[in-house]
Amino acid sequence: MANKITVVSLEKQFKKFGKDVRGDALAIFKILNKNNVAIDIYLASNVLMRRLNKEYRGKDKVANVLSFVEPLNFPHPETKTRFLGEIYLNFIDSDKFVVSCQYLLIHAILHLLGYTHKGKSDRMKMEKKENHVYHLFRHRNFAN
Repeated sequence: MANKITVVSLEKQFKKFGKDVRGDALAIFKILNKNNVAIDIYLASNVLMRRLNKEYRGKDKVANVLSFVEPLNFPHPETKTRFLGEIYLNFIDSDKFVVSCQYLLIHAILHLLGYTHKGKSDRMKMEKKENHVYHLFRHRNFAN
């Protein structure tokens, strides 16, 4: 079974990036050798990212990315695909951000797969994995 990536632009001006973000997420899952998984990605504004960050993390500032992990045993009887969760990207229309968006997407996907950066050891493990995946992502020779 294939991976299922749904990208929703919550702002009209971000809609043009949906196809690229979806392709990037599929490529990241291919690098990670993950199959039969699904995620929802939302391209969001500063306003929404600040509200979500305050509501769910208690931080009254704009977040650049937020991941919400699906409970491990949450039932989805309609499919054999495992839904990992949701990613919210603070998507700004600029070339510089599109590149950093790829790194943020890797970071968020790793969170959905159980990586954390709460302690020094976890942070080092996650950063090593992020850098490895980002290197492979930037130098991949397969189509999105």
